[in-house]
Amino acid sequence: MPSYKALQGIAHDIGHSFTSLMNFVDDDHVMGHILKFARNTGRDTLIIDFVNQEAHPPELLAAPISGVPAEYTRMFWYLVQQCGSDKSLVQSAILTLRYDLAIKRPHQEGSRLISSPFTCDVRIIDIRGKAYSAHFEDWWYPESL
Repeated sequence: MPSYKALQGIAHDIGHSFTSLMNFVDDDHVMGHILKFARNTGRDTLIIDFVNQEAHPPELLAAPISGVPAEYTRMFWYLVQQCGSDKSLVQSAILTLRYDLAIKRPHQEGSRLISSPFTCDVRIIDIRGKAYSAHFEDWWYPESL
């Protein structure tokens, strides 16, 4: 029988992976690319909807990270299956990444790299209406100038 209980761990794992130093594409971490795009466009929030396979705004998903939402959607459903749950139990699953673009600080003393704070929330709602959430917050900076 598929497990609802696994959904809490999946919410944590997908958010942790997304904000991880291991999430690297081309010349920077995915989080750094998104922050750079956010600063250039003023769009501060990225939403990835795993159930509807949608991500927006497109301004935060330019090359080289345009394929990241599809990769994370595949990873999400893989985790659902591998953790003993089932796609049929998931009503919605959304990752929301938000940068506070108004706040900036040098990454290190004397550094040209400028950090901004972020929050990343993953919220999964099962077919019974029960929510499973994970919250991450920290600071990030683009490594590529």
